[in-house]
Amino acid sequence: MQDTDHFYQQLTGFSNFENLTDTRYYQPLPDNWSVVVTDVEGSTHAIEQGRYKEVNAVGVASIVALLNNLKPLSVPYVFGGDGATLCFPDSCIQQVTQALCAAKELARTQFGLTLRTGLVPIGTLRAMNADVLVAKYQPHSSFQQAMFSAEGLGTAEKLIKDSTDNNPYLIDGDAPDNHSLFEGFECRWNEVPTPHQENISLLIQVTDKHADQNQLYKEIIAHIRRIYISEQHYHPLRENSLSLTHSFKLLSIESRIRNRLANGWQKISYLLKLQYLRLIGIYVMKNNVITDATDWGAYKHRLVINSDFQKFDETLRMIISGTHQQGEQLKSLLLEYQNNHQIAFGLHQSHASLITCMVNDYDKDHIHFVDGANGGYALAALQLKQQLKKMKAT
Repeated sequence: MQDTDHFYQQLTGFSNFENLTDTRYYQPLPDNWSVVVTDVEGSTHAIEQGRYKEVNAVGVASIVALLNNLKPLSVPYVFGGDGATLCFPDSCIQQVTQALCAAKELARTQFGLTLRTGLVPIGTLRAMNADVLVAKYQPHSSFQQAMFSAEGLGTAEKLIKDSTDNNPYLIDGDAPDNHSLFEGFECRWNEVPTPHQENISLLIQVTDKHADQNQLYKEIIAHIRRIYISEQHYHPLRENSLSLTHSFKLLSIESRIRNRLANGWQKISYLLKLQYLRLIGIYVMKNNVITDATDWGAYKHRLVINSDFQKFDETLRMIISGTHQQGEQLKSLLLEYQNNHQIAFGLHQSHASLITCMVNDYDKDHIHFVDGANGGYALAALQLKQQLKKMKAT
């Protein structure tokens, strides 16, 4: 491995979410790295069919495949609802390509979905005056999230989504017969009801090029904290609201992903195993069982604190729980900034959260990707894009 391969591992992290605007924590992506983007095409139509959980799962599965094929290397990534973004050193191009091809095949054969996958070298982005700056948010020792600044990720997404024939940034090819690529993917929780009256899936982009954009984000986060009292208050997950699902329909999502190369009987057998594991899980968590590997009484608590309910990837993304009145206050605040031509935003209200998980071990090394139910980030993103298009036209 080259020295720059460990770029992300060597970053100094920060523990307070408000510090996402502090430029001291951001470093430019090395010159010999690239940006990967995955997204489910036609996700809006899938949402209309009630398939947003499947869309979510395919997006998370692309992250799991990439990270599994890059182990033990640590790289920055972010989940966006109907897809993901990840950065990697060019020395790992073969592993990345294999994982992307497997994720594409999985989406098509197991779910009838089309997963667009592509990569753009950082050199290409910098030649277009678009950079990628990376920071590491680490609120506690067993959890970290990548944060991204500048405009490189948005530019990479536009290049990859360009409908021009023979788009050079798209990745396609044969998927490897690798049974372990999706190990660690789990989808075993019911929807989590909001702790208050509603959940808001929120996307905010500062658009005022003449303003101090970091200061604007800082102001908006402070306003959100003021409206919703505290981070603990607006966190969308509560331990006592977490329940393992017995739904064969939901569990079949994990079965199809973990057993993409298996036959029908093997998938059914895995489903029966998941039902058995559900009963075991309920027992060990309820009775605070401690094994050599795992403190099961602490698992739900760690799930909550290891969730990505707020993040920044050139766009502020949050799943916020609160009252309808607080939601109206938030909308009024955002409209004021929008009317002053400072931001564009997308907002989607729902009654619950979706959780999709990546588990390396059941004690501490697990991350839980959170989205709003019934469309969440994907529908908020649609609203955001419409606002940006309108602003560009005026």
